[in-house]
Amino acid sequence: MKPLLRLFLLLLALPASAAEQLSVRVLDGGGLGASEAQLVLGASVELARELSGLVIHPVPAVSRRCADDACLRALLSEAQAEHGLFLLVTPAARRGTLEVEATWMDGAEGSASRRRISGAATAELKSALRPALTALLPPFVRKGWGGLVVASDSARIRVDGRALAASSAVVPLTAGPHEVDLLLPSGEAALSRELVPEGARLRLTPPAEVSAGALGAASRGKGLRTASYVTFSLGALALAGSLVAGGLSRSALHRIEPCVGVDRTCTRYPDAKAAYDKSDRYARTGNVLLGAGGALSTVGIGLFVFDLASSER
Repeated sequence: MKPLLRLFLLLLALPASAAEQLSVRVLDGGGLGASEAQLVLGASVELARELSGLVIHPVPAVSRRCADDACLRALLSEAQAEHGLFLLVTPAARRGTLEVEATWMDGAEGSASRRRISGAATAELKSALRPALTALLPPFVRKGWGGLVVASDSARIRVDGRALAASSAVVPLTAGPHEVDLLLPSGEAALSRELVPEGARLRLTPPAEVSAGALGAASRGKGLRTASYVTFSLGALALAGSLVAGGLSRSALHRIEPCVGVDRTCTRYPDAKAAYDKSDRYARTGNVLLGAGGALSTVGIGLFVFDLASSER
């Protein structure tokens, strides 16, 4: 039966040290004054900072109305931001109120969603805009959240032991460390510890799409662990052999009878010399085994610690 191969790989991910960017822009729907446009821009920027983990870039200049989404995408591309919040503002018939159409555009996916705010009083713009902006924000850009994108529709994903539906869409997760387990159709699995950034997407590539260099690194890691086991085992055997040699050295001297007493009964010189020579050979062998065993055991422990530290990184 084919065993389930659990490869501990560092999955490829885009740099996630900084949050994605949001460009906020006011569009003139007709007859919009500069002071009213500045009020809408200021209230929208404050709300975006309160509700999202994105880096906010307001555009002070007011643009004329864009006719379609292609025009909005051009403005977003000009701002070089991942997200765009466009506010089409028109003075309402009732004095001191505004008609606002808020559009959220995702530059990566090209999708756009809209909310209308009718009769928004200029004195309470934040309160009027808050429900619309809250509804427009994608879940992964909210304050304290991030997103996970798996570059495969066939892989099943578990995050912190909880099964999730994996697709090209963004899976919202709380910002911070998570245990991510990708289960592939082949039966293999890739387990990694990932740091999900706030207000950004972390993109992971399954092992089937990982470069040969990454797979080679995993193989080298496995070989290093095996080498540490073998080296330590040889060192332990050598140490055990040194103990046996020491015991044989002492045993060789037990047969020598010293010359004591009146009758001077003792071991003859040739026999005694042979016993001492034999004991000396055992002692030398034991010393060599002791030194080699200590060195091999130390190297084996060092390899194991190095491999463990490298795997954690």
